[in-house]
Amino acid sequence: MPADAPIQLSERVFYLPGSVNAALVVGDEREAVIVDTGQDKDAGRRLKGACAHLGVTPIAILNTHAHADHYGGNDFLVRNLGLSVYAPPFEASILQNPYLEPVYLFHGAKPPQELLSKWLMAKPSPVNQLLAPGRLELAGLALEILDTSGHAHTHYAVNVDGVLIAADAVFGTDVLDKYPLPFGQDVARQIASAERVADVGARTVLPGHGDPTEDVAALVGANLAAFERAAAAVAAACTGVPTSAVLRASCRALGIVINDLPRYHLNLCVVSAYLSYLRETGRVELSIIDNELRWTAVAPV
Repeated sequence: MPADAPIQLSERVFYLPGSVNAALVVGDEREAVIVDTGQDKDAGRRLKGACAHLGVTPIAILNTHAHADHYGGNDFLVRNLGLSVYAPPFEASILQNPYLEPVYLFHGAKPPQELLSKWLMAKPSPVNQLLAPGRLELAGLALEILDTSGHAHTHYAVNVDGVLIAADAVFGTDVLDKYPLPFGQDVARQIASAERVADVGARTVLPGHGDPTEDVAALVGANLAAFERAAAAVAAACTGVPTSAVLRASCRALGIVINDLPRYHLNLCVVSAYLSYLRETGRVELSIIDNELRWTAVAPV
């Protein structure tokens, strides 16, 4: 099969597998909407080829969220095909100003050079229209836009033709095995969004990373279990120690080895999200001692 040959999931929905799954939704007049564009210009080229393979004309990009691996192909596709870009609010600011992603990962300060690679900072993308949850008519299609935030501060999924293009609302089970501390920025909403995936009633769910599946309940269950394992590991690491020590102990417990600066800050971001969630749910408390923020697990009543 050619590298740019998409795989059909339903009458109207196709996807191009890769490190990030991109989707093509085909309307009545052979116009198509692209959902997420992958890591870089090479992913954009593959999507252009996939459209040619199907004999469709793409007219728009829908970005589910603004992590670089999901919009890195925008620049190529916009410059070469003149596509309009739709994106969620908040995330749109990052698409237009990609420097914001490494900035927030580095606590709002100027980030070191190692955080300025394409893995964390794609080329800027225009945003022509902000998305909102609800019905969106585009290319003769009725797309249902669902708020599935949590993995990113604003994250939307697309439900169409029996397929939920879930992006990173859920991860494939092989991805959960490889990354036992799943990336998320708001854990409570991430859990609620995974549960919502189960309630949509889609026949097939296409995660952003991993294989599509019709066993939606099993996929959602695996994600919820992974979130709870991560929460338990972070809570167990809260022994009156600073955030860096919580990160170290959590990674040891989950078998994670950090050997570069981007992975350090990505995992620190996730651990921070879990600490916030655990504090909100009464499982840990914080204190500031000797100019140091420390975390302590709360004994169950």
